Amino acid sequence: MLLFLLSSLGGGSSLAAQEYSVTQKDGFVVLENGTDIRVVVAPDNGGELTGFGVFFDGNWHELLYRALDYTDQPGWRGKAPLLWPATGISLSEDGQKERYDLSGVSYKMPFHGFAKSLPWQVWTTHQSAEMTSVTLQLTDSIDTRRYYPFGFDLQVEYRLHGGCLSLLYDVTADAGNSHAMPFSIGNHITFKAPLVEGSEAAQVEFENDFPDHLVTGADKAFAGVIKPSAFRGRHSLNDLPIRKSVSLAGVKEVAELTIYDPSGLQLRLLHHSSGEPSQPAIQFNLWADTSVGFFSPEPWVGTQNSLNTGMGIISLQPGQSWQWQIDIIPEGNGRSDLSIQRK
Repeated sequence: MLLFLLSSLGGGSSLAAQEYSVTQKDGFVVLENGTDIRVVVAPDNGGELTGFGVFFDGNWHELLYRALDYTDQPGWRGKAPLLWPATGISLSEDGQKERYDLSGVSYKMPFHGFAKSLPWQVWTTHQSAEMTSVTLQLTDSIDTRRYYPFGFDLQVEYRLHGGCLSLLYDVTADAGNSHAMPFSIGNHITFKAPLVEGSEAAQVEFENDFPDHLVTGADKAFAGVIKPSAFRGRHSLNDLPIRKSVSLAGVKEVAELTIYDPSGLQLRLLHHSSGEPSQPAIQFNLWADTSVGFFSPEPWVGTQNSLNTGMGIISLQPGQSWQWQIDIIPEGNGRSDLSIQRK
């Protein structure tokens, strides 16, 4: 399996002659734009993005922390797991962790939800002169209804177009549900720090324009306290607390954050949705450890403990759908993004 991936994701000279492509083998799906971006998706491992390689300054660089690595190791597993139907901790009124109450019934909800721990099905693949993509699907089952008593259809399309990777999520509540389906959603995407080897993680910077910091308590849940963000503007990763989340909010419509690597490589992350959640809601949840070498900017639509507090919640009536788009755009040293296709 790893031999195939190393071969498929090889040097830039042969790749430069290729066009958009999608390849399935050994449980992975590989998307390539034929020039400078290659993407690996793992349907059997939560349908997650597990590889994001960029050809930069004459070499290929894998940007995800612990990309393609599913060996048993201590510490944060990295990659880009989906957080659904709950972001962060769920903490019931009586103090029970990983619990939430719905219509008078208490349910267990794993930290960051259950979608990241289940296998997804490959629904469709597509390639053309303009793009390549794979769409994965997760639906409810007897097992999911033990945690979440709803019928649902959850899909994600990984679309590589030009110099941009878009993650297009579509959540549909089953028409047979007896009442509205609440959820929050996020992606725990984690990048290497630095992105390109040869410098220090502390030299990596991030920039944003979020005015609000949603403060979490000792229980790791948002309790309603909002203060002006000290992390607005451009900052070093060392300005962030070690492995303690910094939850940013307050920007309308498209939320954006940029990562600056000392090599000159930059990453723009943008996200927007088809419908706003109940407010307040976190838009990026920053989490980093420069001593280990990772930065997780975590696009979110939600808050910690959202299923219990109702803050940051999307609520779908039976038969309704909701869409969320994340764009990841490498730039710098002559790189430039092409047009972003928005739903």
